[in-house]
Amino acid sequence: MRNNVLSREKTPLKTLASEVWRWGAADIAEQVRLGSISCVEVLQAFHQRIESVNPSLNAIVHEDREQSVGAARQLDELRRRTPHEAGILCGVPITIKLNVDVAGEATTNGVPAFSRRVAPADSAVVTNLRRADAIINGRTNVPPFSFRWFTEGPLHGRTLNPWSTDITSGGSSGGAAVSVATGMCAVAHGTDIAGSVRYPAYVNGVVGLRTTPGRIPAYHPTTAQRFYGLQSMSAQGPLARSVADAHLGLLGMLGADTRDSTWVNARLEHDDDAMPVKVALVDEIPNALVSDEVRRALHQAAASLAAAGYVVERAQPPAIEQCVEIWQSIVMTESRYGMIAAVDETGDPSIMQSVHNMAACAPSVDLGGYIKAIARRDEMRRRWNEFLRRYPILLMPASCRMPQPWGADLGTVDDMRELVATQSPLIAVAALGLPGISVPTGMSNGLPVGVQLVADGFREIRLLCAASIVEREAQLESALDYRAS
Repeated sequence: MRNNVLSREKTPLKTLASEVWRWGAADIAEQVRLGSISCVEVLQAFHQRIESVNPSLNAIVHEDREQSVGAARQLDELRRRTPHEAGILCGVPITIKLNVDVAGEATTNGVPAFSRRVAPADSAVVTNLRRADAIINGRTNVPPFSFRWFTEGPLHGRTLNPWSTDITSGGSSGGAAVSVATGMCAVAHGTDIAGSVRYPAYVNGVVGLRTTPGRIPAYHPTTAQRFYGLQSMSAQGPLARSVADAHLGLLGMLGADTRDSTWVNARLEHDDDAMPVKVALVDEIPNALVSDEVRRALHQAAASLAAAGYVVERAQPPAIEQCVEIWQSIVMTESRYGMIAAVDETGDPSIMQSVHNMAACAPSVDLGGYIKAIARRDEMRRRWNEFLRRYPILLMPASCRMPQPWGADLGTVDDMRELVATQSPLIAVAALGLPGISVPTGMSNGLPVGVQLVADGFREIRLLCAASIVEREAQLESALDYRAS
C-alpha cells in the first residue's frame, strides 16, 4: 500500500529463527513467500508455544491440529507448484473467536447449551481469511454470549491476563487478546459491540482495531438473523502485536460476501490517510474520572502526534453520555427480548449478575421508546459527523481507568453504572457505528496502558497511520516473555 507510514522495521531473521512464534505476521508471510521457512514449520513452532503457555492462561479453548497441519501442508505444496501465488497472510497462524462459525466446529459463544451447535459452513470472515492463506490454529475463549468485559464462564473457565492474574483479560475477545499477546498466534480475530476488541487489547498491551460495521462481512450460518443493534453497532477486526500486523490482518479479513446484506463495498485507501490532520484530545469524560495514568498516556500520544505534524487541540465530542444511553436503549431492549432468559438458563452466577446489572442500568423502553432511540442515534451521528469534519481524529481513552480487577461488574447496580461510565468511550464509539483502534503506549506499575483513536466511518487506514506514530514513540514491553509458572 502507498501509505509508507505503515511500513515496519524488519527484524533480523537470524536472531529469531529458534522462536518463530515471536515473529510478526508480516515477517511470517514474507519468509514463507521467500521459501525461507515452510508453513508446517511455522505452525509447529506456534503449537509448541501453545503447549508451553496456554495451560496456564486458558486463552485457546479448542484446536483442530489435524485440520491446521493439513492446511499448512496443502499451502506448502501449492507454494512448490506455483510459488508466485500466495495470499497476503500466507502461512500466518490466526485464532478465531468462539462466537463466529468455523465449518465442522461448534459455535458455542461460551454457552454450554450451544456445545452441539456445529457450524455447517464458515462464517464470511473465516472464508476471507482462508482465501488469504491464513492458518486457523485455534478458537479463543469468550464469556457467555460474548457479553462481558471479563472473559470467564461455565464452559471453558477463566482466561488469565499474562501481566497479572488479578486483573481482567478483557472481554469479550479476552482469549483473542491473550493468545496474540503471548505468541500463540500472530493475529487474532475479534468482534466488538461495546469495546470487545478494544478493551481486551488495552488490558493486554496489544493493538485492537474495531472496523466500521459493514467493512468486514459478518454473516454466520448458525446465527443468520441479527437484531438492529448487532447490524448497526457490532463490528469485527484484528488484534495484533503491532499496527503493521493489524493492518495486514485487516486486509486478510476483507472481501465481498453476498450472504451478509449489511456488507458495504467501501473504499479502503484515501490519498490523505497519512496526512496530518486536526486531532481532538479528549481527556475529560462526562460522569467518569479519567485516571492519572490514562491521562498521561493521552498526553504522551498527543505529543507524538503533534511532533509528526498533527494539530492537537483539547475538545469535547457531542454528548458521550447520551450516546451510551442510546446504546443501552437499543441493545439492552433487544437483550430483554430473548438473551436475558437464555442467560438465566445457563445458571452461571457471573454472567447472570453482570447482564442483570447491565439491564438495570439501562432505560426500560417500550416499542415507541426503542424506535425513538434509533431516531436519536441518527441525530447523534449527524452531530458527530460535524465534529469529525472539524477534527478528523479523536484521541480519547479506551477506558478511563487502568485495567479492572476481576468481578468489577458483579457488585451493585451502582457499581455497574460507574463501570459503564468508565467504559463510555468504548460504548459511545460502538453506538455510532464508528471505527476505533486501541494502541498501547507503555506500562504503569507493571500493567499495560494505552489510548483509543477514533475516525469517521470507513477511515480505518487513517486510524492505522496515526496509530503507527503513537506506537513508534511509545516505550512498549511485550508479553512474549511470559513464561508459565
